[in-house]
Amino acid sequence: MYRPPSLNTLRALVAAARHRSFTRAAEELGVTHGAISHRVREVEERLGEPMFERQGNSMQPTLAALRILPTVRQSLELIASVFPEPPAAGHVVLKVAVLPSFASHWLVPRLAEFHESHPGIAIALDPRMDLSPVGPQGLDAAIRYGSGEWPGLVVERLMQDTVFPACSPAYRERMGIESEQDLGRCRFLRNSWQPWTPWFQRAGLALPEPADSQPYDDAGLLLEATAAGHGVALVRKVIAQDAIAAGRLVRLSAVEHPFEGAYHFVRHPGSPPARTAAVLAFAGWLKHRLDGEFTGAKLQHP
Repeated sequence: MYRPPSLNTLRALVAAARHRSFTRAAEELGVTHGAISHRVREVEERLGEPMFERQGNSMQPTLAALRILPTVRQSLELIASVFPEPPAAGHVVLKVAVLPSFASHWLVPRLAEFHESHPGIAIALDPRMDLSPVGPQGLDAAIRYGSGEWPGLVVERLMQDTVFPACSPAYRERMGIESEQDLGRCRFLRNSWQPWTPWFQRAGLALPEPADSQPYDDAGLLLEATAAGHGVALVRKVIAQDAIAAGRLVRLSAVEHPFEGAYHFVRHPGSPPARTAAVLAFAGWLKHRLDGEFTGAKLQHP
């Protein structure tokens, strides 16, 4: 009888991809380096493709790994939301829908800070791309990106994101990228709904829309492909900043272009008082955290 990989195997794969290190993945999960290596090898044997390749001191996910990681992450998060830890007395568990890219690349690395300051509130993230119902029979809240026009809901604008070109350090060195003028010889990556032309125009570059640019529907997957050295991408500031700080990505221009729409926090007006108080506490923390990192950063023009 066929048996899928165990949850521990999938957790090992995700942790190794997140840290770019089997050693740090082992430390996170409380196992040995050999255990992580063994579980990654199990996935490779099942799929018949390597999941990682060594680049310097880091283990970079291969294209095969990048194809499956978003689904694996979302599956683990869905299982965790179905079987959460039992809440303590007086403990409120909020179910919050969030874009997968925002969850994995910005929110999750900072969520422990909220839990430490609000020990009576747990956040159960529900990563999804669709607009799931928010209300008494559904989600407690949602973090959405769009116009903010969702009738019947209380909508608070958080911030607008921007895009700019970035690539991996290895790709920049290989292509000899010294300035924006060097981008014309690069391979372009992008979000399916984000063309390059508006940024070219803002940067004063007379380049046509790349006919063979590689589109990605998921912004997180686009970021991972860029960090793996597949080309130059228009990355979103909010989800790219940690990768840049860690040296996985390098920014290629100070010029930014606004990403249409904005992040919004969405809740239902008819929630019970206790849940409303918890939702407002999370919304306030989220707004404060984003403001602290990004407010005041102005678009830079050439």
